[in-house]
Amino acid sequence: MLRFTPDQQAAINAARAGFNQTQLALAANSAAAMQMAGNASTVDIDAWRRIDSRSTQIMRDVLAVFNTLARANTTPMGVGDIVNYFPQISDSGTVTVSMDGRNGEIGDQAVVKYVGTPVPVISSAARMGWRQMAVVRKGGVGLDVETIANHQRKVAEKLEDMVLNGDSSIVVGGSALVGLRNHPLRNTGTHGFDLNGAATGANWLTAFAQIINLCVSDNAFGRVTVFLNYGDWVYASINEFVAGYPKTILQRLREIEQIADIIPCGKVPADNIIGIAGLDTGNWGSILSAMPMTTRPKVRQNPEDDYVFDVMAVVAPQFRTDFDGRAPFAHTTAS
Repeated sequence: MLRFTPDQQAAINAARAGFNQTQLALAANSAAAMQMAGNASTVDIDAWRRIDSRSTQIMRDVLAVFNTLARANTTPMGVGDIVNYFPQISDSGTVTVSMDGRNGEIGDQAVVKYVGTPVPVISSAARMGWRQMAVVRKGGVGLDVETIANHQRKVAEKLEDMVLNGDSSIVVGGSALVGLRNHPLRNTGTHGFDLNGAATGANWLTAFAQIINLCVSDNAFGRVTVFLNYGDWVYASINEFVAGYPKTILQRLREIEQIADIIPCGKVPADNIIGIAGLDTGNWGSILSAMPMTTRPKVRQNPEDDYVFDVMAVVAPQFRTDFDGRAPFAHTTAS
């Protein structure tokens, strides 16, 4: 999961503290009116702890690919940064070998291109009326965390979808938001197997060899982290590599020296294999983080206004390729 920077933590804490201050002021200024309708309730720290704890549980459950990438490399940025650019640098320079140390070569300069990644705001708002809040306060049951959790799950699912499929609606200045399954420069191939049915252990081995070789063909020599559909992963984990063999397909695949990890993912489609070489190096890219997924209250101006809790994240995946279009990630399908 993404970590909050000190500035991001301060912004969220200030928003929550500011909400309570406005509610106290609203209660003091509208005491007479609230005898008939409306209220002004603060949200205490225990409620925020429950909300944040539920958010953490959901992210651990949903964000298989996103969390893996975020742990490997994250780039903090400001909310005002609409597009983040990374450089693609051409090859340059020559080497002179001599006994006298003289270098008569003329120095040259690399060509640099910049590629942009737009960083959108993902949000979903949970809403409850003033009377609902009055019932909650009277019953002493605490804020309805599960209602907010519905919206937390929606945002988390969108984050996971973005790292896989990007978002075709997000284009800024010609820079599009793309994912591992639709990046135009990803390495692609077809393995031709039904991984959750007819595929044998040998077929699985062939499919993994293909994903490794696709990365190697683009000079990505690091160990490969593989993301699989959850159902395909279960099939490989419970079926023998061959009949009578003392290991499952998954155990045999993990023995491949070039495989760093095999991760099951609920959002990866069946028969899809996604591989990233050298995940820990960060050469593949980064998760851009202007604000990790969080929940903030929106300001209420009147006692009858709804209580609105906005679940939001300002993040984007950035998948990087080099000057010659080589990519350290690959994607294969059955057909």
